[in-house]
Amino acid sequence: MTTRSRSRPIEETTDPEEAGARKKQVVASSTTGTTKRQRMVQGRAQADDDQLTIEGGQAMAPTEDVPKTNQEATASTDHDEWKNAMKSELNSLVANKTWKLVPRPFHQRPIGCRWVIALKRNEKGQVVRHNARLVAKGYSQGQGVDYEETYAPVANLNSIRAMLAKCGAGGMEIKQCDVDTAFRYGKLEEEIYMELPEGLRELLELDEAEGDDDVVCMLLQSLYGLKQASQVWNETIDKHLKTMGFKPADADPCVYTRGNGDEECIVCLYVDDMLIASRDKTMIALVKAEIAENFKINDLGRAHFILGIEIDYDLVRKALTISQQAFTEAIIKRFGQENPKPCTSPVEPGVHLTKADEPQTEEAKLKMKSKPDRSLVGSLMYLACGTRPDISVAVAKLSRFLENPGQKHWDAGIKVVRYLLETKDVGITYDGLLGAELVAYSDADWAGNRDDRRSASGMILMMCGIPVMWRSTFQKTVDLSSTEAEYMALSDCAKECVWMRRLLKDIGAEQVVATVSYEDIPGVMALAKT
Repeated sequence: MTTRSRSRPIEETTDPEEAGARKKQVVASSTTGTTKRQRMVQGRAQADDDQLTIEGGQAMAPTEDVPKTNQEATASTDHDEWKNAMKSELNSLVANKTWKLVPRPFHQRPIGCRWVIALKRNEKGQVVRHNARLVAKGYSQGQGVDYEETYAPVANLNSIRAMLAKCGAGGMEIKQCDVDTAFRYGKLEEEIYMELPEGLRELLELDEAEGDDDVVCMLLQSLYGLKQASQVWNETIDKHLKTMGFKPADADPCVYTRGNGDEECIVCLYVDDMLIASRDKTMIALVKAEIAENFKINDLGRAHFILGIEIDYDLVRKALTISQQAFTEAIIKRFGQENPKPCTSPVEPGVHLTKADEPQTEEAKLKMKSKPDRSLVGSLMYLACGTRPDISVAVAKLSRFLENPGQKHWDAGIKVVRYLLETKDVGITYDGLLGAELVAYSDADWAGNRDDRRSASGMILMMCGIPVMWRSTFQKTVDLSSTEAEYMALSDCAKECVWMRRLLKDIGAEQVVATVSYEDIPGVMALAKT
């Protein structure tokens, strides 16, 4: 795998406004100041009140041409593969006793269900499996009747990178597995009825009586699509891991640890995907066996691909690289930029995007609606969130105008894609030889937002010589001086340092000395000492 240093592109910007906004990009849901579990919300990409901060977990990925309904799947060229996938799904549901067939109730209206199908790809973007999921139409559920709580945490990308950096620097083996049909292991407390799945009789060869319109499914287990499905699953797997002796990290409830020294084992949980790391391969095998006692798991072997992020590491050299080349190539292809002349920078020097660039007439707005601007920016967001801090400034600027993008905003987004064409093989390499000491950098512009003159503050936390966390947001007030703007940025950086140090302590990489935070304004350093 080809990798390149990330330091040069990050420091390349010299324009004061761009430098101050250097890190307008990735903020995983670990923001200090929220509760431990609220911090972990990553169900979808979000922007803050100013459309500036990017939440990492689930930004829009490039879409692909797959059938959207059962009928389309049946009529497609891959109809046999889709049919087998749906049959396998239904057989699994029946074997798991997810429901029982009962007469249609009079006191409660059954919710509907539908098929969701997708292509499962590997780290090279190749199709490895046709996936079919039967999902309940949870949007028709009523709160207080069909569900109560819905929240479920996932590990944020900052935690995942910190874990990978720690494991890479410490020469730890990392294995990967996922739980097959995970949501169905949760026990429902509510009484929920569901219409018979489309194609149930044909796929499972049921007789007429079992497929009658007066018969519905009474759900006994949780099912994808239910409002409470993710919460029920998270409670189930959390309880099981705790019975195995694992303790959730105080800074991130989806990072679990057990043991010390060579017997230390770390489990990082993202819904049903797990990374299991230890210096002892026998320990990893034991943990997987304990999980398999209660859940059917797919053993994926050595960790190499998770959440669209490719992982490659060398135990001898103690180095670990993460990249998103396949994801990058998918973006380039989707937006038709395979052949244009590549760009050497994601941002055009001296070009500023403002609300004045938004379309003002209905005709101009209608013209822009034909361009998938949100999909473009969303795809770039996830890339910036995962392994590409070098495009974060550009993506953050674009994310401020998702409500009413103009042609200038669209052109700026395409320029980022053209930059990716030349740098699609770029990744982040954590080198254990550089040490695992945490180092922080903070910066801010002054009144850099030309629309309301608020300042943007940014910070980067480094481990093994490479960014492990980065963040930039608009400040809530208008600063009276550059010193005030920089001091507020330093304050935010200190908060994130505290959070990261807590996480590192929980996963066995405690920082024994104080974390050094670099700042370039003498007035700020003087204020910090008072």
